[in-house]
Amino acid sequence: MKTKELEKLLYKSFDGSLSEKEQTLLNGGLEHSEELRKLRDQIKELRDVVHKSKNDSVKPFFEERLLNKLNASSKSDKFSEWAESFVFSFRRIVFAAAIFLGFLILYNVNQGNFSAIENLFGTYQAPVEYALDPATYLLEK
Repeated sequence: MKTKELEKLLYKSFDGSLSEKEQTLLNGGLEHSEELRKLRDQIKELRDVVHKSKNDSVKPFFEERLLNKLNASSKSDKFSEWAESFVFSFRRIVFAAAIFLGFLILYNVNQGNFSAIENLFGTYQAPVEYALDPATYLLEK
């Protein structure tokens, strides 16, 4: 029998029970192969080490508790909380500023007898003479 098949039988013997035929094949392979006996001893050693180092820190429902903690930590991210509160506050400020700007535009439109665009933003188009000689502008007011 091939070595790979004997190795599979060896692993299977540790995990469950073998049929009589499989057990006979495995015993025959172990008698004739030093390599297979070494592999069996290594597997036994590993299984013993794993059983002895069994840690009680992994309690029942470990996966569920871990996923709950991961979900909770992603929800309680400090930056995202701050960003959400900032967006909430910013929306209020923008809404208030839009209302204020609307009233300011209405007030400016109703105030003067200039063109509508000048009244919209409360600006006054000064003639070029005022820019060249500001004293004239000051004297007229």
